[in-house]
Amino acid sequence: MKKGKILINVNDIIGKRLGKLEVICYVGHRYTMTKGGPRVRHYYACKCDCDRMAIIQRGPLKNNLYHSCGCARRKAE
Repeated sequence: MKKGKILINVNDIIGKRLGKLEVICYVGHRYTMTKGGPRVRHYYACKCDCDRMAIIQRGPLKNNLYHSCGCARRKAE
């Protein structure tokens, strides 16, 4: 089996609501080094229900690790 790049459709979550966040647009990508080699990380601009904007990485966003920009945590304190 050949190792290669996995191509994703970066536009597939644009316009979707994930928790209190609405994905507005794709911002770009950045390569980071990991033990397994270089990995590409994709970032999106999201607008929260509290009207704040946040730049969030695709993986945690898709896996529902982010539900808001942090406003829910600030209100709980």
